[in-house]
Amino acid sequence: MLELHTGLIAWTVIIFVLLLLLLRKLAWQPIVAAIDERTRKIRESLERAEQAQQNAERMRREYDQMMAKARQEAQDMIAKSRKTAEATRDEIVLKAQTEAEALLQRAKRDIGLEREKALEEIKRTAGELSVAIAAKIIGKSLSAKDHQDLIRQALKEIHPLVGEPN
Repeated sequence: MLELHTGLIAWTVIIFVLLLLLLRKLAWQPIVAAIDERTRKIRESLERAEQAQQNAERMRREYDQMMAKARQEAQDMIAKSRKTAEATRDEIVLKAQTEAEALLQRAKRDIGLEREKALEEIKRTAGELSVAIAAKIIGKSLSAKDHQDLIRQALKEIHPLVGEPN
């Protein structure tokens, strides 16, 4: 059976109170001070973490702004390059068209000159043949005036066959 001893109870209470006072004097204050110090460090760490988070958020916004600006600059550069390329293309096409037109005009002029030369050659040959034929038919030599008259006559006759000189 369990027996209650009042003396033992009194001594236990006295020892407990003494131990409580001793612990309060020697251990309680250092424990509370350590808990307070720990609380202060945790609060400071939380404040630093919050500050770091705010800095990170600010840096992320700055990064986003820089990226947006870089994208805009890249798009501007692409648009500017595209305009420059189109202008260069148009310039090259215009230059090629001008050169082609010049070549065409030169070819037409050369053809006209060659045609004139050919007509002159035909006229000269026709005149010579006419004179030779006339000399054989008439059986005598012709004077210079007779030659020119015969040439004019022959030219009039062959003119519809050859066409108008340009």
